[in-house]
Amino acid sequence: MFDGNCQIRRAGVMEDGRVQVDLKDDAGSFDWAWFVTTPQYTKEILAAALAAIACNKKVYCQIADPVQYGAQIIRLGLLK
Repeated sequence: MFDGNCQIRRAGVMEDGRVQVDLKDDAGSFDWAWFVTTPQYTKEILAAALAAIACNKKVYCQIADPVQYGAQIIRLGLLK
């Protein structure tokens, strides 16, 4: 599981209602890639993602294994 800080540049709602978020690991373990939310936390993760983009902030996130394009975001929060 990935557990760290990321840059974020885009977020949006998919046809099935889940949110996709474009992230890049600050430590370099992955470059820009799209990850998706679990269905129960779409609103909360979308709110944090949009706040980070609007305020040019980084995010803290946990991503389920395997950490690759389309993996599920478990947690995402706005960093100071």
